[in-house]
Amino acid sequence: MAQKIVAAIFTFVLCLAVGVVVLATMILAMNGYSESDASWGLGVFVVLALVVSVVMALAAFFLAGFLAKKQYGPITTAIIPILVFLVVGVALEIVAGGVGVAVAEVVRVNF
Repeated sequence: MAQKIVAAIFTFVLCLAVGVVVLATMILAMNGYSESDASWGLGVFVVLALVVSVVMALAAFFLAGFLAKKQYGPITTAIIPILVFLVVGVALEIVAGGVGVAVAEVVRVNF
């Protein structure tokens, strides 16, 4: 049980850290946008990044449980889900950053 909780917590924290880096990159990318336009994109990104972080943490929790049932060692049971879902989370958060910039662009053009 401890491996599942460790995998979930570490995955969640690492995904949040990646989200902060992507957010900082988005702020630089949206340098020319007005504050009212950029805030929509940043808000969408924050929501998507939190959703991705929670989903990746839950997935790591369940994969750690699956590996524990297969009688893997405790360290392996914690490390494999963290690495797998951190990579997936990074990819999804980069996509979420693109969605955030796209939302800011749509708001800038249409409203």
